Amino acid sequence: MNRVIATCIKELKLLAHDRTGITVLFLMPMMLVVIMTLIQNEAYKSLNESGIPVLLVNYDLDSLGYAIERGFAENPMCDLTLDHGEQFASIDKVREKVLHGEYLIALIIPSGATERLRTELGQMMDSYLDGDSAISVEQAFSQVEFQIITDPLARESFVMAMSSGLKEVIASIKTKVFFQIVTSKINGVLGTSNEVKFPDDDFFVFEESSAAAGAAESYEPNAVQHNVPAWAIFSIFFIVLPLAGSMISERTTGVYVRMHTFPGSYIMILSGKIITYICIALLQFLIVLALGKFLLPLMGLPILHIGTHWGALAVLTLAVSVTAVGYGFLIGTVFDTPQQSAIFGGISVLIMSALGGIWVPLNIMPEHMQQIANISPLNWALKGYYELFIKSGGWAEIQWQVLKLTLFFVLSVSLSYYFHKIKRSLA
Repeated sequence: MNRVIATCIKELKLLAHDRTGITVLFLMPMMLVVIMTLIQNEAYKSLNESGIPVLLVNYDLDSLGYAIERGFAENPMCDLTLDHGEQFASIDKVREKVLHGEYLIALIIPSGATERLRTELGQMMDSYLDGDSAISVEQAFSQVEFQIITDPLARESFVMAMSSGLKEVIASIKTKVFFQIVTSKINGVLGTSNEVKFPDDDFFVFEESSAAAGAAESYEPNAVQHNVPAWAIFSIFFIVLPLAGSMISERTTGVYVRMHTFPGSYIMILSGKIITYICIALLQFLIVLALGKFLLPLMGLPILHIGTHWGALAVLTLAVSVTAVGYGFLIGTVFDTPQQSAIFGGISVLIMSALGGIWVPLNIMPEHMQQIANISPLNWALKGYYELFIKSGGWAEIQWQVLKLTLFFVLSVSLSYYFHKIKRSLA
């Protein structure tokens, strides 16, 4: 036990004299959490709060045009600017405003759209009453052309959402107009003047609820809920730099050989090193967590919601810390100089973090990149924290991620031992 304590004290003293190492382990993740959260929070706000800047030019000024106006005005994702042709008498002016970035998307409703709809549907109904059985509702409104002008930087998903919303409104108004025309034609045949009012309210009502465990306690994803656990994981994995450097330094200075001459098991010395760096990793996580809980709200950012499953959080964080330490042991064993370990360790952690969704949230990655992300240990850790922080999950939801992290640690230590035996046999 004394060897374990002595090793812990030795490692802490070495790290205390390594100002660069302290900066990498503590100051860098704190700065990254604050900076990246501030940047991404504006992106979340621009979409969720202010909405997408949309220009709607209504040249129709009739039932269809007004229905489309109401549909987009009620959409919380749209920051709608409405014009009836006063400011935008020509399409060229609309295109110019979109090109200059004032609007992300512009929708132009052509003049006479409603009247042409009535005419087409009326002709279709007349054909039906005359005995034509081959007509289709889709024949109507086929000649009316809407224009959607988009900013070249607009994401395709926004354009598709706009088109989908437009088609939904058109389908609704087409049904109402068709209903009115049918009523009018029936009155003409029967010689009556009955008026049937088409209901304005939607017949189908959709109730949304969260599928998260404990749905009442689930939280909406935001920049804080993503960046705090993401950069905490990133900082923990950067332990590989001082850990690998310490191992290589012990070998090159002869300390490693002298430690083998001391009485007792060398495993106790390794245990002291592992315990030291696990404690450092846990301290890193607590510091970043405190930033999200106390500092970020003072900067006008959302508060970090941690959930209530503290035991699961402790187990997951311990698994992440152990995995990072195991990876550090592997790098410290394979490479022979601190420069080699620093370059490979730093670059490999950066690559795994980029693939794992640390830099860019997983939900906005392309599908094929989300599949590739599954090979990154940082991705396993991040998914675990998502389950706890966003979905209010517990041990059952994170056990698979903890298992994968533990297996990665076992693999890293096994490879470290294998390369260690090879190097000793060649020495």
